[in-house]
Amino acid sequence: MASPPTEHPGRMGGAIPRFSWKTALAVLVVLGLTGWSFAGTKFDLVELFTSTRPIEKFISGMFPPDLSAATLRTTAIGLLETFQMSFLGALIGAIAAFPLAALATAEAATVGSSRRERLLRTVPYRLSRFVLNIFRSIPDILWALVFVIAVGLGPFPGTLALAVHSAGILGKLYSETLEAVPVRPVEALRATGASPLQSFLFGRLPQAMSGFTSLTLYQWECNIRSATVLGLVGAGGIGQQIIISMNLFDYPKVATLVGATIIVVLLVDRFSAAVRKRLVY
Repeated sequence: MASPPTEHPGRMGGAIPRFSWKTALAVLVVLGLTGWSFAGTKFDLVELFTSTRPIEKFISGMFPPDLSAATLRTTAIGLLETFQMSFLGALIGAIAAFPLAALATAEAATVGSSRRERLLRTVPYRLSRFVLNIFRSIPDILWALVFVIAVGLGPFPGTLALAVHSAGILGKLYSETLEAVPVRPVEALRATGASPLQSFLFGRLPQAMSGFTSLTLYQWECNIRSATVLGLVGAGGIGQQIIISMNLFDYPKVATLVGATIIVVLLVDRFSAAVRKRLVY
């Protein structure tokens, strides 16, 4: 009987990993892409740290911040619009994402008693996936430009842009959450004669609800930040006030607007994190 292999007394750290051509090739590809990207973007940290005078001038111009009554009132209105846009965008996006995610769930789309039935269920599955990909692949700022052209300036096109983009992201995440839940409750319902819809509503959906809530809250956080950027194209919110103040070189007002935005984002993040922490999966 052969004796088990023994380690050499002078060798440290166990077995030496084997050389892999695939790993070496992957490392070379990453290094090549890194160098190519550095060259293509003209990335130069030396230039960044030696060209600080414009940045210093801009930051020094922001102090002291403008805390006048008119500026505080404008800031409050902009923050309220941003909050409303982000909340309504996440809510509408979640409502639109749910049916699309249900159709885009692989199990619900592929299970069938016959080949013809499976083929018929594949059509809404592929179509819903295609719609979600369109919603998600177009940046929210481009959606904002489309809706600004369609309905004019203001928070309404910004809300629509956030809603469409949120629907694309949440629909993708919802469908992945539905596919990741344990299938035994679903199979048990099927064994008792439940229809596919009943199995989905009472077996798969309840297990995913806490995940849905967490994902929706996180999307709301992202919408707060995105709503600020959408103001750059005239889609309302505090971002529109920031770009107007920047164009007028009113840097003290910019400081007030940016500072208020940071505070609101931090508060929403803390609230959302506290709620997600209490969710039971």
